[in-house]
Amino acid sequence: MTETNTNHAEQAINNQLATLEWMIDDAKRNLANAAKELMRRAENAVKETEAMMADKPCTMMWTDFVESDVRVAKEAKAKLNQLFEQQTMLRFFLKPE
Repeated sequence: MTETNTNHAEQAINNQLATLEWMIDDAKRNLANAAKELMRRAENAVKETEAMMADKPCTMMWTDFVESDVRVAKEAKAKLNQLFEQQTMLRFFLKPE
């Protein structure tokens, strides 16, 4: 590769790394939000099951949303891992030989 092509490739990789930085930040926030939603749902589930065990009025609607909440969390984790892998690969390409 010529020096110009090398510089252009390095600049393109650096630009992509900069983009990945904010994408990773967004993905972290998405995973954190998924965790907060899981926690909120779990706290509600505990209250509802305590009411159920005390023969008080309760709902088991929380069970209808568990799979969806877990799916959202798994998708957020997968996206974050994919972005980290891209970042690692691009940093590898920038290493001097």
